Amino acid sequence: MSCAAPNPLHWADLRNRSKDKILRKSGVRISSDDEGYELEFLNGVYRVNTVSERIIEIAPTPLRDLTEEFQILLLRYLVADYAGPIDGKEVSEKDFPGGVTFFQGPHSLHVEPIVRLYGDNPEAFEKRALGLGAVPAAYGDKAMRFHPFPLVPVTYVLWKKDEEFPASVTLLFDLSISRWFELDMIFALVLVLTERIIEGIESSNPANDLSLT
Repeated sequence: MSCAAPNPLHWADLRNRSKDKILRKSGVRISSDDEGYELEFLNGVYRVNTVSERIIEIAPTPLRDLTEEFQILLLRYLVADYAGPIDGKEVSEKDFPGGVTFFQGPHSLHVEPIVRLYGDNPEAFEKRALGLGAVPAAYGDKAMRFHPFPLVPVTYVLWKKDEEFPASVTLLFDLSISRWFELDMIFALVLVLTERIIEGIESSNPANDLSLT
């Protein structure tokens, strides 16, 4: 994935938005330099500078390279017309209008790395997820609910392989996510979230390592 910055239209859109409306979103505040905003994603804090048109991670990894997909996702969150609350009804990607046809082929949700790394060991998946602030949910053999943004939960449901079926992962979203993002940004959110879950451990074997953090 590229590490290029969002294009000027994304920044112009952000600058043209009402600051009051942007600040109504959970996890968003004026940046300490008063040149944009700070917001939360998972366990990280990010500064979006509308003057220099630059996004940086403040914590926990200030030198992290931020992909173009991730930067655009943050900007789209800031300019979203919706600001919550959560509906409390969980659905799959196929339940969104157009989801059945959109989320296939190149737009299939990016969960295969989770299957590959944790299909034999749900406990290691739980430990990794807890380290990113996720909480358990009552689905499958192991389900963990992440909050990439404070009011945008995404639940990964892991099914262990058995004699009849291979391991698999399905996703559940709060119905309200369709008011935050269009389908392309839901796809991007899962892409970014999965990459963050496996970051730094994809080459390891978590099946025998429960010390992952």
